[in-house]
Amino acid sequence: MRREDHPFKPGERSLIKIEPLFATDYAQARALLRFDPEPTPVEHDCSSRALFFRGLAFWQHWLPCQLHIAPSVYVAKEDGVLLGIIVLRSIGKTKLCWQIDHLIVHPHHRGRGIAQELLRYAFALFGSQGASHFITEVSDLNSAGLQLYGSCGFRRCAKVTHYELEFEPEPDLPTEPQRQKFRLAQPSDRQMLFQLHQEALPADIRLVMNYCAEDFAVSEFRLERSEALRRRVMRKLGWYVIAEDVERRVLTCAAKVYAHEPGDYHLELAIHPGWADLAHDMVGYCIAELKKMGDPGRVSVKAFDYQGNLAQILTAHEMTRVGEFCFLAREHWVRAKNASKLKLDRQLGLPSLPNPAVNLPRIFKERPRYE
Repeated sequence: MRREDHPFKPGERSLIKIEPLFATDYAQARALLRFDPEPTPVEHDCSSRALFFRGLAFWQHWLPCQLHIAPSVYVAKEDGVLLGIIVLRSIGKTKLCWQIDHLIVHPHHRGRGIAQELLRYAFALFGSQGASHFITEVSDLNSAGLQLYGSCGFRRCAKVTHYELEFEPEPDLPTEPQRQKFRLAQPSDRQMLFQLHQEALPADIRLVMNYCAEDFAVSEFRLERSEALRRRVMRKLGWYVIAEDVERRVLTCAAKVYAHEPGDYHLELAIHPGWADLAHDMVGYCIAELKKMGDPGRVSVKAFDYQGNLAQILTAHEMTRVGEFCFLAREHWVRAKNASKLKLDRQLGLPSLPNPAVNLPRIFKERPRYE
């Protein structure tokens, strides 16, 4: 091709390419995270070490999304320079719902439609492989982000408020009276945990999350005491604290505790609507047990607007509100490649119906009158 026939004129920008994150782009991706336009929820916090390992997992992008074992990261590049990044992770074992943890564009390149292209790329890639829903959380202060997601088909499902509490270790804090109500979940509680979450979620959010019983698999803990049990629990990095109604054979409330790293914890609460009064004791018991770990730390909790008075309960435990977010969801519809497959099958084996009896009005002829 001759120089004068080249499609790009002198001084014109080249095309933007979207590709998976490689370890060689780690430094640029780490620098791009500093331009996050909103306060990000704690469990979405993408540390530099975690981002590096995601760059090492680039090989999973050549596999179907159902086989991805790590969060998927894609970047928008122009002439080898990172302009934007999107981070997605699956919700549940079914891999039908994917959460967008980060969507960041460099401030000098905003307004060029890069964020929309990253979203469309994710919708096309994961939607073509069976993903049915995409979710995200956007701060109420980020009006541009809310407008962006709204233009891409997202709808508001709930409002979520994040709370945090920084605590000092209290190894001798008594929790024996509450220990009779709550216990660590065992593998046999998997089906009841699944049923509890199904009943605690509203119908529309339950359809979006698309949980299954395998999502609540629990590792077996030997009921040891004090320090031995704490060390065993911390190695798991995640465990359930539950309360059970033995007579009805149901779980009344559950709290999943995530340990992102020593001293950084996150609580995810599921309260049955019929036992909402247990939420206060559950939160107090979990905080007391975390204080017994022996190290100063921080615990964060999310309160959804459909969880009753959970926000007032967290405030009563001296937790500080750190931000309000909108929980957004988007349904992905796949267009059929062959429209003829959508035609109805007219050869249905329906039983023949007998001739129905019809009641007709009887007509009387007028008889002649004889005088």
